Amino acid sequence: MPLVRTTSKAAEAKERGRAAFLDAAERLVGAGASYSEVAIGALAAEAGFSRASFYAYFSDKRALADGVVDRFGAELGERVDDWLGGIDTDPGATIADTAEVFERHRGAVLLAAEAASYDPEIRDRWRLLHARFEERIGGWIARHRPGIPEDAVRARAFALAWSTQSVLVEHLTRATTIDPQVVGAVSALWRGALAPGA
Repeated sequence: MPLVRTTSKAAEAKERGRAAFLDAAERLVGAGASYSEVAIGALAAEAGFSRASFYAYFSDKRALADGVVDRFGAELGERVDDWLGGIDTDPGATIADTAEVFERHRGAVLLAAEAASYDPEIRDRWRLLHARFEERIGGWIARHRPGIPEDAVRARAFALAWSTQSVLVEHLTRATTIDPQVVGAVSALWRGALAPGA
């Protein structure tokens, strides 16, 4: 029994340390630093660890970026998956929730957008995250507009996933909070995707 408790405590400590580095990366990028230029020593100092301890949690900065993207994607999924799988057609409240996740994880989305522009592996990870949401969005459209051809559903889902992300990320490069008018404009795009002639 003591061995189980010790192992559990070690796993919890490792998870706390990992989370501290993820938080540090988000804070530094959210404060205006370019992720490509943030040194491991700076990440460690921000997280409250020594530089050498970074490698106890991540093999390199790309692995840290992967962790940031994965954590952001998991939280976003928690906020929207139930709605995308349900029957409520109005997207307003869920787009507001989505914007709140983007705003709270501003450093994460700016980091991901930056790293995806020069790192093929991060780009692939970012695309996989979008593909997951495209599939869910496509299901939402198909349930509410069963007459729309499958290729049109896929096109609309692709456009919604990427336009939502692009609008929110670009907005957050200029501001630390998301304007409700922007949320309203994105919600209107989603409503438009259900229009028969769109």
